[in-house]
Amino acid sequence: METIVKINIAKMKEDIKAKVELQKFYKNQRRTVKLVGERKMPASEATYKHQTNREDLRILYAAYGVARGKTFQEIEKRYDLHNEHPLQKYQKSIDRILEGYRYLVEVPVLEEK
Repeated sequence: METIVKINIAKMKEDIKAKVELQKFYKNQRRTVKLVGERKMPASEATYKHQTNREDLRILYAAYGVARGKTFQEIEKRYDLHNEHPLQKYQKSIDRILEGYRYLVEVPVLEEK
C-alpha cells in the first residue's frame, strides 16, 4: 500500500462559503439602522471584523487556487508583476491553511511482472 497526500477541496469550498456569508453580515452591520433593521453589533466592531475577515478570505482564496494548481499570477490577475507578487508575503499562512486541509489516502500498488 502506498499513501498519497490529497487536499480536501470540498471542505475548503464550504469554509469559503461560510466566510463569505459572514462577510455579508459584517458589511450590513456597518450600515445605518434604517438600512439594516436591528443592529446586532456596533458599527466600529463590524468594520474591524469585516476588515480582518477580508484578509482571511483573500488568503483562503489563494490557498484554494494553489490547491488547484494555479500560480499567484493566475489567482490574482490584476497584478502585472513578474518577480514579486503581493501574495508571496502570505506564503506561510497559505501553507498553514493547506496543511489543515490535507489528508492521506492509501492506494494499492500494482506490481509489474
